[in-house]
Amino acid sequence: MTGQPGRWPLLREGDILRLGGRDYTPGSGELRLRIVHVPANADLLTLQWVRLMGVEINADGTDGRFRALLCRVAAIRENPPQRPGMTP
Repeated sequence: MTGQPGRWPLLREGDILRLGGRDYTPGSGELRLRIVHVPANADLLTLQWVRLMGVEINADGTDGRFRALLCRVAAIRENPPQRPGMTP
């Protein structure tokens, strides 16, 4: 497996994703999402889309509404999440 140390698994609870409108459904523009649940059966190495649950992060950094959405796995690979305790 390749990748930066501390970046695996590909996605876990607490990670912050930055997604464009085409990277999730229902897409409605850029979205920052703090992940609160990744399904146990989500094999992010073989899936094209994964169902995620998280809290939208508003422009001012405060928590927004809860979101359940489908996310393109390729978008996660192309723009890895911010992970608490890791430097970009």
